[in-house]
Amino acid sequence: MNRLDDSNSYPIREFARLTGVNPVTLRAWERRYGIIRPQRTAKGHRFYTDEHIRHVKHILYWLDQGYPIRQVRLLLKNGSGQSAPQEQEWQSQQQQMLQAARQLNSRTLDELWNAGFASYPLAFYYQHCLQPVITHLRSEQPASVAAKIFIRLLQRKLNSLLLQHQRHNTGPVVLFFGNDEQAETELLICACALAAADYRCEYYGTGLTPEDIRDTASITGAAYLWGHFYPLTKSRQQSWLSFCHTPPLPLAISGTPPSGPGPVPDHHAAITHLQGNCARQIRDFIAAAGSSAAGETQ
Repeated sequence: MNRLDDSNSYPIREFARLTGVNPVTLRAWERRYGIIRPQRTAKGHRFYTDEHIRHVKHILYWLDQGYPIRQVRLLLKNGSGQSAPQEQEWQSQQQQMLQAARQLNSRTLDELWNAGFASYPLAFYYQHCLQPVITHLRSEQPASVAAKIFIRLLQRKLNSLLLQHQRHNTGPVVLFFGNDEQAETELLICACALAAADYRCEYYGTGLTPEDIRDTASITGAAYLWGHFYPLTKSRQQSWLSFCHTPPLPLAISGTPPSGPGPVPDHHAAITHLQGNCARQIRDFIAAAGSSAAGETQ
């Protein structure tokens, strides 16, 4: 039997969509740390219940406080977070990554990223570990090649992760786009994090024009658009501003929206303004997408 008799049970991909925690991370939490134990069918398929959803919320709460995943098991068992040196743990991970980046050690970086991606929700890991490392490398004087190579290797890793999700995801298509290369890393982080919730996230780089976006959305059958903007020059403002005023699909905007005569309104039926860190943007997008889908079915 491939399903449980309990109608309130969820297969792993549905559970990932409900919780925002990708299947790879859920399996790692089970195998490595034993902090979540799904039910199994006779054939070994994982199924989760509403109680598991509540359990994951507790795990994410402790992660949001900055505690490393291996400490969460003790925190959940003891109900206290007094002994976990969360800030020291993040600093330790950052130092290991900085050392590998300065040595241009791509193998070590890949191993560190694999461990981080398996242990933490991606948007959270980016906020607490990857982003501080990028900021530090960019601020070093004299400027070194380490920052450029670190970012390029990370983007390559994220593109690979996005392709892995595409092989399995069955949810609606979200077309990501940006107007500047400076937006690319954060855009990829958000795309991969959203893909972990079973959305099919497509991203084709930062060189597409507004007309390209319209054509690409039609060809891919996209249901939603997500645009991340860096401040635009005056010569480029108007075309993107016109696009945002009449988007072909529901549009989520992060970064700095285009401005000028008739700026993008804060309240627009087809537009969601995403603010805060990547984790908050992902939650707000899923909430907005769920609301629009519900409206379509009423």
